[in-house]
Amino acid sequence: MYQQPYENLLSGFQTPVVTKDIIVAANEELAAGQVFALNEQGQATATIATADKVYGIMADAIATSGEPRPSVYYAAGEFNKYKVLLPKEAVFVEYEQALRKLGIYLDSAVKNEEDYNV
Repeated sequence: MYQQPYENLLSGFQTPVVTKDIIVAANEELAAGQVFALNEQGQATATIATADKVYGIMADAIATSGEPRPSVYYAAGEFNKYKVLLPKEAVFVEYEQALRKLGIYLDSAVKNEEDYNV
């Protein structure tokens, strides 16, 4: 039997978790837990110029080819800061502050089992 691995993306439930529908731009690949911005057409894109342009966190992984596709994102809630995927050169505190303004809170939470020396 196939088992879906637990991703530990959600961190707590003091703040309601809000999901919303979104259209992902053509030729994009976004992972579950990845922050994203909106392009000029209001579609999700992995390209984020600055932290204040962040729009949400992807709830599902998606890869689009030549045309935009629908998906779901997290618009609010508490998330494990070790599992949220930021751009490679991101300054964590800048993204944390920008996400907080959206109602998205990044908390210390459970790391992967293999990250612990037990």
